[in-house]
Amino acid sequence: MEIVLRLATSDDVELIHDAARATWEPTYRETVSQEQIWIMFEDLLSVQAITRQIVQREGTYVLALDGSSVVGFAYFNQSADQPDRYKLHRLYVRPAEQRSGVGKQLVTWVERCIQPLGATELVVNVHRQNTAVDFYRKVGYDIIDTVDLPYREFWLNDYVMRKTLTL
Repeated sequence: MEIVLRLATSDDVELIHDAARATWEPTYRETVSQEQIWIMFEDLLSVQAITRQIVQREGTYVLALDGSSVVGFAYFNQSADQPDRYKLHRLYVRPAEQRSGVGKQLVTWVERCIQPLGATELVVNVHRQNTAVDFYRKVGYDIIDTVDLPYREFWLNDYVMRKTLTL
């Protein structure tokens, strides 16, 4: 598999949405209710939400492509109150490509992209029961906090993980 990484544009909304649809439910089915999965997916990864995020420059999407197929993506932005801190909001790889190195390529790309912009750390919230906690540890992230965040009528039971970026 020859993976190419590139920034997403508004022309890629459907591709991102399709990849998200393939990864979202399998990622969370063991940890949260179907209702929460559906509501959060609609809020965060519907065609309308992705379009808004890109058009209004709320953050940046990077795609991992195998040919013309999106096998994974990441979404990140700069912290409004701490300009040297960036947040990785989403990192998803299609189930068939997980454990292939695509996730590591994506997170490494994000880290290298934000360092020249003055970033000294990248943080990510990960559900405490998500196996991605182990992935982030393997690529250099540490748990810095345990949080329970309200989200509509639900709770997000997350670890906050951080990697300090060095030049």
